[in-house]
Amino acid sequence: MITSPTLEVLDTGPALQVQESEYRRLLGYPAGHAVTGRAAELSDWARRWYAEHGAPWLYARQADRIALGEGRVAIDGIRFVSPRLHQVLHDAGAESAVLVAVSAGPQCEEQARRLWVEEKPDEYFFLEVYGSAVVEALVSSAAYHLCDWADARGLAVLPHYSPGYPDWDIAEQQKLLDLVTQGSRSAHPGELRAFESGMLQPKKSLLAVFGITPHVERVQRLTSLVPCASCSLPACRYRRAPYQRSLPQIERVPAASAERGGAGPRPARPSPLTPDARYAFSERALEKWSRERLRLIVQDDGTIAARFRYEGTTCSNLGHPLAFDYVVRLSRREEGYT
Repeated sequence: MITSPTLEVLDTGPALQVQESEYRRLLGYPAGHAVTGRAAELSDWARRWYAEHGAPWLYARQADRIALGEGRVAIDGIRFVSPRLHQVLHDAGAESAVLVAVSAGPQCEEQARRLWVEEKPDEYFFLEVYGSAVVEALVSSAAYHLCDWADARGLAVLPHYSPGYPDWDIAEQQKLLDLVTQGSRSAHPGELRAFESGMLQPKKSLLAVFGITPHVERVQRLTSLVPCASCSLPACRYRRAPYQRSLPQIERVPAASAERGGAGPRPARPSPLTPDARYAFSERALEKWSRERLRLIVQDDGTIAARFRYEGTTCSNLGHPLAFDYVVRLSRREEGYT
């Protein structure tokens, strides 16, 4: 049973460590790529602007109690439906949780909106992305402080989880925000609200749940319970696994075998597609998009040219229209459609 004193922290001036490598990753550059020229100027400008005008903050408090059952997690009596969060807490034997809210503040969002209106899309883009990098840095900072607090008490911190992540409907964002604010004994430095869509305002904000367990040996044994793999904080003395940023795949496609030698017939290659695969989007939406927006052209060599047209609008900034063409070349079926 966890009997440590209840934790509550409000930091209105957190020391930010936005790693250049993480900023470049969010900008879309490949690992190790050197940013030069105009892009380097904009990158440095966004960092300087936020250092002068940004107002980040971080809040965390320990929940009084959690209860698990049938894919649901009850935190201080409020039930959330998240099979993935339930599994992580169950596997680790978690007996408590810490609720975290972080925000880059409204200044970044407001300035980005002005830049868009002034028809400065480059400056808008780099500042928007830097705001996202600030949120990631704040979450990493929260994880470090929680690890420091837990380590002194013989406890272990689990990876954070948030509404909108796989197996947690973003519509429960409002419930989590209510839980965070209602149990708060500290005044937040700024307003934080959730829309019906689940989007937060300021949008460069995040709500998260960190599980806490006294069973440290389980975390050490099961790497999926170690938060370090998704934490980019450098030189952390609590690191138990290397940082390994990875993007989830909607559908996993088996890679083609690299082995070509050896005698005898090759083993049967598994089907490159899974007919009963589960997707993040509803089947109705996928069927509609495939009819109206997807074009597949089978080439003479068996490869496939695929083009997908996306049309939509921004979530804010007066709903400016956006249009993208995604063009992908797939290898032949016997090569796994890579």
